[in-house]
Amino acid sequence: MRPSDDPILEALHAIDMAIAEKRYASAQSQLDSLVQRSDARVLLLRGLLARALGDSEGALAALRLSATAAPEWPRAQVELAWTLLALDHTAEAVQAADRGVAAAQSSKPVREAAVAIAAAAGDTVAQERHLRAAQALWPDTPAIENALGVFLMAQQKMTEAEVHWRCRLGRHQADDPLVLGNLGVCLVVQGHVVEGIGFLEQALARDPGNAEIQFQLDAARGESPASQPREMVQALFDGYAGKFDRHLVGGLKYRVPRRIVEILRQRHADLRLDILDLGCGTGLMGVYLGHVSGSLVGVDLSARMLQQAQRHNIYTSLHQQDLLDALRETVPGSFECIIAADVFVYVGDISTAIAGCYRVLRPGGCMIFSCEEAGDTEGAFVLRPSKRYAHSRASIEAL
Repeated sequence: MRPSDDPILEALHAIDMAIAEKRYASAQSQLDSLVQRSDARVLLLRGLLARALGDSEGALAALRLSATAAPEWPRAQVELAWTLLALDHTAEAVQAADRGVAAAQSSKPVREAAVAIAAAAGDTVAQERHLRAAQALWPDTPAIENALGVFLMAQQKMTEAEVHWRCRLGRHQADDPLVLGNLGVCLVVQGHVVEGIGFLEQALARDPGNAEIQFQLDAARGESPASQPREMVQALFDGYAGKFDRHLVGGLKYRVPRRIVEILRQRHADLRLDILDLGCGTGLMGVYLGHVSGSLVGVDLSARMLQQAQRHNIYTSLHQQDLLDALRETVPGSFECIIAADVFVYVGDISTAIAGCYRVLRPGGCMIFSCEEAGDTEGAFVLRPSKRYAHSRASIEAL
């Protein structure tokens, strides 16, 4: 359609740009001036503006109308899917993304969005389906091939992942450190340690500053690095956010937050205290605590985890930050309590963290944290095959 054939096309582009540039008052004014209120594009922009302004329910209502008015418009379905996902309507979000793909089978951005939505929703079946379709549509595309290989590894399909990475090596990817490193990890996990170490060494030689490859190589050699690279932890939990609570509480029967709250209430029955929740994740601790008569500050590396925590509307503030940076930037004596539930399993040497926590605690304050336990003969900490750290009781008591 030529611009002259559509009297509001230019205005729609201007409103879309205003929302993208956060000129919300201008976008609202221009939307109000349009008389085509039932146009699917107008409805979509109203939904996007409402979402940008924090009105999730208003956004959902407008985007539902837009998607209904133009069911074959991929953007309407994808934007509806993202809003549904933000409101934890995960199954419906995946369905909306699927409708977007059905309307635009050959659109790479729509397919990428569907993969991301399925991943955030924790729907691995839909995620794999879209990845496989993308591989068939755009064969030998490095970004797609890498995403599929990483997905297979995350699902513990190591034999299939090994074949996948070996095929990539055979298709002119012999110098790619990501391919070499991931093949090395697959081999190590399957017990082919010597061969796996060889590929990890090749990967590190081609990318000497890669902290994740170095960590995997050290682990394969039976060593215990001081901690997991923060990028590795962040990627793990960004991908885990959509299914974290269901898996941890429902599947693994995770009870650490409940036990911590019991300890806290024994010390402070009225919960009149300021609390720092390190590695707050999706905010499970806040859910168990409820509203405290003080501040509840959450810190986590994963932006997607923090998005989940924000929905509880319990935390005073949430910060995407490494825990050591957060402690370093916190004023001494800021909190009566610091919580670190299932956090130090990703940190080997916790001496700096313990000292930082002590510095920001008030006199008489407490720190409550969990660890996986190592035997005293294993040293202060040891990296398990699960890539989680265990700490000896003696070393922690010494700290």
